[in-house]
Amino acid sequence: MPIRVFMRVFLTALTAAAAVAGGVPATAHAPASGADTVLAQTIAGMEVTLAVRRTGQVPGPLRVDLIPHTPVRAVPIEVTVRSDTSAAVTADSVRFDRDAARTYPLLLSVREKGLHWLELRADGEFSQLPFQVKPPRAAPSELWVSWAFGAAAVLMFAAFGAAALNSRTVAVVLGSATGVALVVGGTLAVVSPRVLPAATPVTAAADSVGRPYAQSKISPTPRQPVEGAAFTLRIELVDGSSGRPLDDLVPHHQALAHLVVTSADGDAFQHLHPRRTAPGRLEARLAAPEPGQYLVSVEFEREGAGGQLISGRFEVTGRPTPVRTAAPARLPTEPRQVVATRPVSITVKTGPGRVQPWLGMAGHLIVRDRQGGFLGHAHELGSMATTAQPPDDTVHAYAPTLRFAFTFPEPGRYFVWVQYARDLRITTIPYVVDVRADTT
Repeated sequence: MPIRVFMRVFLTALTAAAAVAGGVPATAHAPASGADTVLAQTIAGMEVTLAVRRTGQVPGPLRVDLIPHTPVRAVPIEVTVRSDTSAAVTADSVRFDRDAARTYPLLLSVREKGLHWLELRADGEFSQLPFQVKPPRAAPSELWVSWAFGAAAVLMFAAFGAAALNSRTVAVVLGSATGVALVVGGTLAVVSPRVLPAATPVTAAADSVGRPYAQSKISPTPRQPVEGAAFTLRIELVDGSSGRPLDDLVPHHQALAHLVVTSADGDAFQHLHPRRTAPGRLEARLAAPEPGQYLVSVEFEREGAGGQLISGRFEVTGRPTPVRTAAPARLPTEPRQVVATRPVSITVKTGPGRVQPWLGMAGHLIVRDRQGGFLGHAHELGSMATTAQPPDDTVHAYAPTLRFAFTFPEPGRYFVWVQYARDLRITTIPYVVDVRADTT
């Protein structure tokens, strides 16, 4: 009977498909390779994380999530996506709710691959951040997988047609061919990568000759900041060999640049992510809590040339600050006696509740010597161990005990700041540590 032939063909193909499905690991259903672009930005007096979600196709939609950290101001933020090669732009805006630290999603679009700019405008401030649009491209093996499963579908329907016409031999042959196509497609899906990331150009060694050397000028506006009053700190970067504005910065620890401003006595500390306002120009708006001299350090990375650190100073006027008598907290280290050039283990307990990632890590350790000539930066060891993309800033992902390893280069007193995030609030804990000389 035709129905018997139909059932036999159906069961043959179903059995083959089940065998293939049973052999496909769960990772075959994982998202395609690629990662989101995550950048921290200090704008309108807030610390905001911007997550540009991976683009699946071009032209296509582009999702951008804005995640402000407490304190959150009730200000509108306009976001524009601009291509590097065309005048086409898409824009949208969102208004933050006061004291509401959460994800604010925006849906924009892109029309081409390559370099794009994410422009932000808020409270009279402007910033332009670069990101790449690189939709995943299919590997040759994936095309074979598609063809194999497509052939299986065609053969399946042909077998059903033959069974309906009572052509038993043809139906069985077609059903067997369907099973073979399913097996071939399933095998290729298991043993071959499903997608390959878009090719990334490699900068030739000759192209980076002279590029590691950046020259800088750091200056406040107005020239003489006053205690407690807002001012703009401008960082001008030029290439040391050509003298042209330096405009090849790439994301470094989820930011285009990291700006650390500390008072000479180590009492005041700010870790900001300055805005790119023009080629080779970074700016940040801040206020100094006390008069005196302030030290500036800017950490960034140039494409094909690695990380760099520049420094500067500025003076703040105001009424003299009374001498402090409170003893600073001592950094909890193991061993207790910290010796120069010997690594020490540092453990900081953050209290109840899990810690969220910030700048891609569970915690950050920033170290400065008393004179201001040395600045060090270390990441929490547990979050550094993972090879996967760090979770979103809104995820409580890490244990409440932060562990660091650090080596102090010389004896003397050091100022140390530990930073971490919980409930989208960044906490900074100051410490001091006295490092003795190695006498062995």
